[in-house]
Order: sequence, then structure tokens, then C-alpha cells
Amino acid sequence: MAQYAHLSDPDPEWAAVSANLPLATPLVSFQTLREEVAAFRAKLDLKTKKVTDGLKVVERMIQVENGEIRARAYIPDSQEDNSGFPLMVWMFGGGFVIGSIDDDDAFLRNLAVNSKIVCVGGDYRKAPEHPFPAAVNDSYASLKWALNNSSEFSIDASKGVIVGGVSAGGNLAAVLAHKSSKDPELGGRVTGQLLVMPVIIAPQAYPDKFKSELLSLDKDEDKYMLTKSEHIQCTGKTMIFRSIYQYITEYYFIEAYHCNIHAINPDVSPILAESFEGLPPAYIQIAGLDILRDEAFLYERLLKEAGVLTKVDVFGERYAGLPHGFHVDFKDLEETKRQERDFVDGLDWLLNRK
Repeated sequence: MAQYAHLSDPDPEWAAVSANLPLATPLVSFQTLREEVAAFRAKLDLKTKKVTDGLKVVERMIQVENGEIRARAYIPDSQEDNSGFPLMVWMFGGGFVIGSIDDDDAFLRNLAVNSKIVCVGGDYRKAPEHPFPAAVNDSYASLKWALNNSSEFSIDASKGVIVGGVSAGGNLAAVLAHKSSKDPELGGRVTGQLLVMPVIIAPQAYPDKFKSELLSLDKDEDKYMLTKSEHIQCTGKTMIFRSIYQYITEYYFIEAYHCNIHAINPDVSPILAESFEGLPPAYIQIAGLDILRDEAFLYERLLKEAGVLTKVDVFGERYAGLPHGFHVDFKDLEETKRQERDFVDGLDWLLNRK
């Protein structure tokens, strides 16, 4: 979308930080990348203040198709009137190939206590070992697990059920909003979707009618956090790629998820859904220098045209010139602090608290 091109002008604070970052490293395997990410974020975790009081954390193994995964619930201490809390089911990011529920442990602990909401995360299985639709099915199982244990987890679904996620997790949240709206068992129970810099369409699936609006992939390639790769090999379950800034993968790791077989499936590319009518309200955060920027704007427009309530944070100076996922690994940026405040405000909007 050409009208958003100005949002890719680098934020001055980010420009100063990124000037000191290395660019490319040699080709690495998924396992090497996962190890690098885990080590890097373990260091970040040591610097993060983590709430330990005022909540209970429950972790269990839950059954999914052809296996089991970890699921974790963060439950605030009971309110004085013993009423329950709204629910947010959160999907972590990582391009469908890296990451775990441990990445967002501090974030979900703090959110549960400060926003008085039960937060649930499922450790969905990752590609290429577990390609599509494993992540969708596992995340949907986590949603059902939370709702089926509402009493034990002090959940009052009448106060709101939110599906949310960042990056690939934002894709899964959008897909779950669609799936649940058509599921007789869950129809109407999901009341909001919270999408942070989401993957909304596989680039291989860009339809002709939208190509003129999806320009950020080619026009605004960021050199540090998430890029369009021209060096990808995807054969069956083997894929190698170039690592950027030590721990951030190339954009086309989504190929490891669908391997060009399922790109046009709406459960991979929710922007291609037949209809958006009846979906729950959506709060979307968009970064101006993100190559995913234009697809998020387009998705918001399609939702709004279908009568879905939407709220977006990106206009003006908000996240303009900031790359994909800047808030995850650069906690000291002023825009990260703003993003965190806006996230809480957006959540409250979805819960009709504001």
C-alpha cells in the first residue's frame, strides 16, 4: 500500500541501535537457530522482572492429534467476590519453526496479574518436523482445553475470550477466530482477536487483485529483523536458510510450514477466507518497517468492510520506522514501552473495559 510507505522511514532511536548490529551470518540449520534463539532469550529473561506472587501457574500435557504438547495457564488470585476472569489464549511467535511457551512466560505472568485475565499458552509443534496443519490444530486444542477447564482455571467466558499472538502466533490467532466462528461447539465464544504484527498471507499466495496493495514485502525490506529471502531450499522436511542478526530467521521460513502445498489454504493465509462476516472484533498492531505491514493493513480493511469492529495502532509516529518484532528483543526502546501500553489498552478495548 503506497499510502503507508512513509511509515518505513527509520525511527531515529532504532536507526541508532541497528547501526551497531551485524547483518548476515552463514547458513544455519533450524536446530542451530533454535539453540541460538533459546540462548539469546534466556539472557533476556534474566533481565526481565517476572511476577511470582498474585497468581497460580498450572502446566499440563494435553492430547493433540498424533501426540501431546505442553499447555500452561496463568491464573490470577481469586477476586473478592469469587467471580471468574476473562480468558486470553496466546500463541507465541517464531515463524512456525522456532519458539516455545517459555518465550512469553514473563509477559503472560505480568499480564495475568496486572490485567486480571487468565492467560493460556500452548506449546504448539513446529515445522519442518511438524508442518501445517499441526500448529493450527495444536493451538485449537489449547483453546478448547482452556474452555473445558473454565471452572478449575477461574475463567468466566461471559467476560470475554480473546485469541492473540505475535507474528506467526498472530496468524494462528486469526485462523482460530475463523475456525471457532464456524464450530458449533465454540461458535460465538471467542469474543476478540489480538494480532501483533501478524503473518496474514503466504507471499506465494498473493492474489492478483491485492498485489498492488501488498508492496511492503519488496519495497520495505528490513535488513535486521525480518527479510525477504532469496536463498531458500525447501525439499520435504529439509530446509536451510540464512540467519539475520544472529537469531532472527528469513521471511520465507513460512515455506517450511506449508512447503508451497498449502499456501492458498485460508488456515495458512486467512486473508483468503471466503467471508469475514461474523468474526469477533480485532485489535491489530502494525510496525511501519515490517515487511508484513501491508498485509495487516489489508486484513484490517477487509474485516472492517465485512462489518467487523477493528482497532489499529500504527498511525502517526506509532511504530513508524520500527521493524518486525522490535518489542520482543529491544526492551529499552521508547516505542517498545509505548507498544506495551497500547497492547494493554487494546486488550481492554476488546474486553469492553474502555
